Amino acid sequence: MLIEYVFSVEGVEGRNIELQCPITVPLSQVYMVLWFKDNAGIPLYSVDVRDKISRQPAHWSAPEVFGSRAKFNIDKSPASLLIKNLKRHDQGVYRCRIDFRTIQTQTYRYNLSVIVLPEQPVVLDRWGRHINGTKLGPKEEGDDVVITCRVSGGRPQPEVRWLINGVIVDDQYEQNSGDVIENRLLWPTIQRSDLNAIFTCQTMNTKLVEPKETSYVLDMHLKPLTIKVINPPSTLVADKRYEIVCQSTGSRPNAIITWYKGKRQMRRTKDEILDHNTTTSALSFAPTTEDDGKTLTCRAENPNVNGLFLETDWKMNVVYPPMVSIQLGPTLVVDDIKEGDDVYFECHVRANPDWKKLQWFHNDILLQYNGSARIIQSGQSLVLQKVTKQSAGYYACSAINAEGETVSDQQYLRVKRKCEV
Repeated sequence: MLIEYVFSVEGVEGRNIELQCPITVPLSQVYMVLWFKDNAGIPLYSVDVRDKISRQPAHWSAPEVFGSRAKFNIDKSPASLLIKNLKRHDQGVYRCRIDFRTIQTQTYRYNLSVIVLPEQPVVLDRWGRHINGTKLGPKEEGDDVVITCRVSGGRPQPEVRWLINGVIVDDQYEQNSGDVIENRLLWPTIQRSDLNAIFTCQTMNTKLVEPKETSYVLDMHLKPLTIKVINPPSTLVADKRYEIVCQSTGSRPNAIITWYKGKRQMRRTKDEILDHNTTTSALSFAPTTEDDGKTLTCRAENPNVNGLFLETDWKMNVVYPPMVSIQLGPTLVVDDIKEGDDVYFECHVRANPDWKKLQWFHNDILLQYNGSARIIQSGQSLVLQKVTKQSAGYYACSAINAEGETVSDQQYLRVKRKCEV
């Protein structure tokens, strides 16, 4: 009577597999161990144990089947046939028969399926071009990612799926032609948070080995997120040199920073990259009195992201000593002033901060308000009533603010006698 045990096993092409053929009695009770394939009546491997007492068991492997790729380990428990470098044509039904000296023959039958692994996945862009390297992009915010994973070969038919950061997002694939399987992924409207996301095409047709994968890291061009002038001074002193720092974050690659005064670009700058998305720019300049009230603009832009930039404005408060000038009243004719005429001067002042005190001088002597002498100061005007010859001479005015005092140029007053022609 024949005792037979039947098993189904899977092996992977190119790997090793062991088919067990347990021997449950002492080897002295074993006569022969024979391996057959399919319905062949001739063994492809044999172990002769009939004369083990005087010599080692005799092994034979059919060279046209396994040859040196197979080895039966009779001393192992359980005994097994090791098949190295499995070939796809090794698939079939194998039978191990153990003939004993005194007990019934035992048979172990294996239905061996050989798994043929698929090729390494390749990834194509939306135009069907192969994507080289390990980067996807660079893309911009709002773009769609459209990529196709293509896998050739494999038995049984492999699964093809997309993972993002290790999470399956698309496992719908279709057979293209022949043994080619494709999975087209549409990942719409990518965001800043998708930067450095890992897109992985994975294929597998067995759990005996790890899936084959091809991965890409998403690269993105990002617009600046912030821009600001760092601790700008509340006031600037005219003609003193300053270094003003502007900082931008969030741009990839780092932002390019430009400075403008009004519409004119400022060139004397020094840029520094602090980290992968922070850039500073230091502007060195000496403001003039004409810059008071004007606006400095710091602009950050990523030239790889069309039309998108950030900017911040800073209105300058430039302080300076008064700028003073004196002028004879516009209704007067400088060469036609006679004794008894009324004369007035105007003192024109431009200052930041505003002037606090205004003074008048006659021949470098400070003039005081004197109603009886008919010298009247009113606002920024000096009025001389009914001038005399003694009123002639050099007049000047001065203005004082927190930045200092400035005296105007002198204006000469000539007074004619009434009888002068």
